[in-house]
Amino acid sequence: MSEAFAHGGLDAGLRATIQDAYRAWLAARAFTPRRGQRLMIAEIARTLAGGNDSGRICVVEAGTGTGKTVAYGLAAIPVAQALDLKLVISTATVALQDQLVDRDLPDLAEHAGLRFTYALAKGRGRYACPARLDRYLVDDNAGVPGELFENAAPVGVAARALYRDMLDDLRRGAWDGDREGWQRAVDDGVWSGATMDHRGCSGPRCGFFRDCPYYLARERIGQADVIVANHDLVLSDLALGGGVVLPEPESTIYIFDEGHHLADKALGHLRRFTRILSSVQTLEAVDKLLGTLSQRSGRDHALVDAAMRVATTSEPLRQNLRTMLELGEALQDIAAPQRGFEGRAGGRPTHRFAHGEVPAAMVELARELAGGHREIAAALQTVLDRLATLGDDDRGEREAFQAWTEGLSQHAGRVEGALALWEDFALPGDGVQARWVSRVDHEQSFDLEFQSSPLQAGASLSAALWEACHGAVVTSATLTSTDGFRRFAEGVGVPDDTRYLIAPSSLPYEDAAELVVPAMKSDPGRSDDHNAEIASLLPGLVDPAEGTLVIFTSWRQLSAVTAALPPAFLERVLSQADMTKARILKAHRERIDAGRGSVIFGLASFSEGVDLAGDHCRHVIITKLPFAVPDDPVEAAVAEWLESQGRNPFMEVSVPDAALKLKQACGRLLRSESDTGKVTLLDRRIVSRRYGRAILDSLPPFRRSIAG
Repeated sequence: MSEAFAHGGLDAGLRATIQDAYRAWLAARAFTPRRGQRLMIAEIARTLAGGNDSGRICVVEAGTGTGKTVAYGLAAIPVAQALDLKLVISTATVALQDQLVDRDLPDLAEHAGLRFTYALAKGRGRYACPARLDRYLVDDNAGVPGELFENAAPVGVAARALYRDMLDDLRRGAWDGDREGWQRAVDDGVWSGATMDHRGCSGPRCGFFRDCPYYLARERIGQADVIVANHDLVLSDLALGGGVVLPEPESTIYIFDEGHHLADKALGHLRRFTRILSSVQTLEAVDKLLGTLSQRSGRDHALVDAAMRVATTSEPLRQNLRTMLELGEALQDIAAPQRGFEGRAGGRPTHRFAHGEVPAAMVELARELAGGHREIAAALQTVLDRLATLGDDDRGEREAFQAWTEGLSQHAGRVEGALALWEDFALPGDGVQARWVSRVDHEQSFDLEFQSSPLQAGASLSAALWEACHGAVVTSATLTSTDGFRRFAEGVGVPDDTRYLIAPSSLPYEDAAELVVPAMKSDPGRSDDHNAEIASLLPGLVDPAEGTLVIFTSWRQLSAVTAALPPAFLERVLSQADMTKARILKAHRERIDAGRGSVIFGLASFSEGVDLAGDHCRHVIITKLPFAVPDDPVEAAVAEWLESQGRNPFMEVSVPDAALKLKQACGRLLRSESDTGKVTLLDRRIVSRRYGRAILDSLPPFRRSIAG
């Protein structure tokens, strides 16, 4: 351990603290040091403490068996405490959050001799709003029209009883308001009625503020040394400027575990969208509601003025929206989807604008739509600001106006979302922004959804995160591909002086596992022939006494292969086509524990986040190289942009991405140093195509058995 810290400029006292903590943890757990873990601790500590000549961002690929949660905890917690900083550990999945809070952090606190506090941070939508629950139980709702709320239908008897139980438990201290802590499952629609967004919350003015579950949770977060969050919450906080829910970035060290999800999560937050007819309905509702509110408030001057501004702007704005609908309907891929179109977004007929260039008529109309929505958004903000000051001398009046605030804030959110979309569509196409229109069919009608997204999230993450925070670590078992860290680094925009490390795994890949590529006659490009051959091979490949995971690349492939298999074989199969992922894993473990064989048929979701150790998984069968289907508008736009730059999107994007997904799938086999088994790939392209060698070399160093 001391050798790993021999260089890098760490303060001697801090270095000793980390070394002592690691020794204590190893001794308490009766573990021997792992080289990859030691290197990871040293690199993270030196980087975050500023001991490198480069910046304070490091990216670490640490495979299964490295012990990365312990490594970054032992390194980052002492550094954060020494520098009087907060440590935010962000994950992509609830499972890892639970593992950190329930197992890993308590383990470090108990066995490493480190003294620190920790808390789990969740978004506002995970907590019940007592003010809103209380309002549902008040019989007299005069002056509060149901159209205010998204779920305008009256609250049902069952939901009202549930809200009453929730409020009673909050008042008795029997529940902390956290959705996960509620004793019964709650439908998403019912739960949404129990929560409040940031626009509708009146904060300290609320009569329930002192006992508000969300603000009590924020108080706990503010007092903790280590905060466990998820990527979505971190990105949402950064989008609001930082320091809203989580600590300010400049006083924070971030650890992004499961960091391979960060780029996609960030792109999701940067995507803009609006639906035409839904926008028309929102504007009609706002116009009507503000007229009613101005009367209800005794013709308050500010509210009357805002209502008049909306009334003046709303009608021509709605007409412009209808015109945009007509322009969208005329797009070939929307009007005649049966003739084929560039892509589908969620299975919908979709027209993507080449190079992000929107027709001139649409650009001009988008400018007018942006201006109109900007005026409506400003008027609504005026109303919300004014409502915050009304009724201070009368609790009943204050609560009535708070109900208006809650409802109007929902409409304000939709208007702001539409404004962002139309502002983007009003800009000239530059090739680095994807723009598209999708048809959304309802039972007896349809709507058009306009969307836009940057091709990469790097620029936004650079400004909001990497340049703002004190330091950060991104780690995952799968960050490198055929091009090393390049694809990941470009996707998240880490600075040029970022430090990179591949921490060697302690898993005995060559001794414990084998990669098999059998002889096959069919080419995966001929899907019918390939699926038929897979079905003919599977009964001979699967040991009926073992735990086997078969990963398919699409629903279509899973269905075709399943249909061609003999019934006797299917008796052992647990398929994602028939059961949820959780039920499959539970049933599979029960079968194996009972001494029976079991076979899982799953899709891409089984390629990561699935931990089937030991006998639960002795064989992983991958039916096809996981190349993405080129039907996502953003992915298609990325390929188009690369081609315009004289670059090869297949080699720069498709191959590295497929290699990374294949690596994740292979990672399901060995989950501990004692595991053994084999991976079978039913795709000869890994040896017959020129790009196959690069994919093959990016995989763990299994023994190879490749048929000639």
